[in-house]
Amino acid sequence: MQGLTLIGSGWHPHLFRAEVKALTGPLEVIHPRVAYIPLTDSSLAKLSRAALLDDVLCNAGRYWVQGDGSVADLAQNIAKWAQSTLPPGSFAVRARNLGTGIRGFSCGSIEREAGALVKSDANPVDLDAPEHEISVVFAGPEDGPIHRDTVGSNSPIAVWGLREARWKRESYTGRAPSERPFFQPVSLDPRQARLLISLAHRQSIESITVVDPFCGTGGIAIEAALQGMEALASDLDPRMVEGTLQNLEWAGVSARAETCEAADIASLWGSRSGCIFVFDPPYGRSSWKSGDGLEVLLNALTAAQEMDPQGAVCTMLPTGPEALNSFPEQDIDVMGIPWSELEVIIRGRGWEPVLFTPVKVHRSLARMVVVCHPAG
Repeated sequence: MQGLTLIGSGWHPHLFRAEVKALTGPLEVIHPRVAYIPLTDSSLAKLSRAALLDDVLCNAGRYWVQGDGSVADLAQNIAKWAQSTLPPGSFAVRARNLGTGIRGFSCGSIEREAGALVKSDANPVDLDAPEHEISVVFAGPEDGPIHRDTVGSNSPIAVWGLREARWKRESYTGRAPSERPFFQPVSLDPRQARLLISLAHRQSIESITVVDPFCGTGGIAIEAALQGMEALASDLDPRMVEGTLQNLEWAGVSARAETCEAADIASLWGSRSGCIFVFDPPYGRSSWKSGDGLEVLLNALTAAQEMDPQGAVCTMLPTGPEALNSFPEQDIDVMGIPWSELEVIIRGRGWEPVLFTPVKVHRSLARMVVVCHPAG
């Protein structure tokens, strides 16, 4: 079928789907970690920003595994698909499992059986350097999910397609916070920084500037600049600003960084359009429990609304580890108060929460990812 079939990370399937939707628009959910989007001229460029995307397949087929399903039958379906879809040239079949995979379907078996049926004089098998790669994905139940997902697996499904050669998975090798010249233990992981930026995108407005009023060691600014976006970073602590500048130079990118309170960013940067406000506030448990952290957050939201009333916000807020096992209807504490109360307060500052979901930071700490659009 036309379009792109996307394979997502197992770390947080819900945020994988939310990220794809934010970047590309509506999607069809095939499996918690498999989604389909129409192919447009800008699809691959938009997907290049994604943090939780593992693979992109084009012209993909689907095989719902029912009671009489078998590797042999799936191999026949792939061979029939290849007759009209596989271009001339060498190929290899590569298979992988999502979650626990599908009982009775092994990666090695489908690679051998489908490869034997597809090969021809026009399409010889080359396992070392194939011109085309047929990727087969066995999507089964998750194996002990870290994060609760509202979308459950229905019948197991196998999907296959040509791996999209024009899309390359982002590599974070050499970009770990501990490898930067200026490092603090609370530094945000680069993949999470990129995820927060992606989640703040919208189809209706082109986002060109990332504003981080709590820049810390500059992780968000680095990821924004690597994507070619303007990055405006600030922090109340001048040591963090100096460290951010060092890290930006180390990463080979440029961005502006200034010492400034979060409440004053509108005065610092001026009125702008196309902004997304992305930040990971440096709240210790004692500060957000006391209410000081909440006031800092609300001041930042007010300043963001003043700077760009049509912007968007994506942030991570402190919550307890019990949030990871909560259901959507539960009113869990975020920043020391029930989410239902915080949601009302955020609306009072001109922002409408459109996504909120917990993520695990480590064994005893969780954060709530919150995305806000302009209210009203």
